[in-house]
Amino acid sequence: MTPEEKAKDLVDKFTVVGLQQRNEGIQCAIIAVDEIVKEIQCNALDFGAEVPLIVYTYWKNVKHEIQRL
Repeated sequence: MTPEEKAKDLVDKFTVVGLQQRNEGIQCAIIAVDEIVKEIQCNALDFGAEVPLIVYTYWKNVKHEIQRL
């Protein structure tokens, strides 16, 4: 799934019908992605594992696409 597709999918999952709810869905999706990125970073530190840059970049791009919606 591309970052654009993932962004739309996440926002749709958090959105209820209506413009105000769409904005809330966008904010919820941003929070979810921020949590994913934070866990990626914490897990890398906690377990000494190196997270592939592509994984980190993918989620940063998803966040960017959500913000564009």
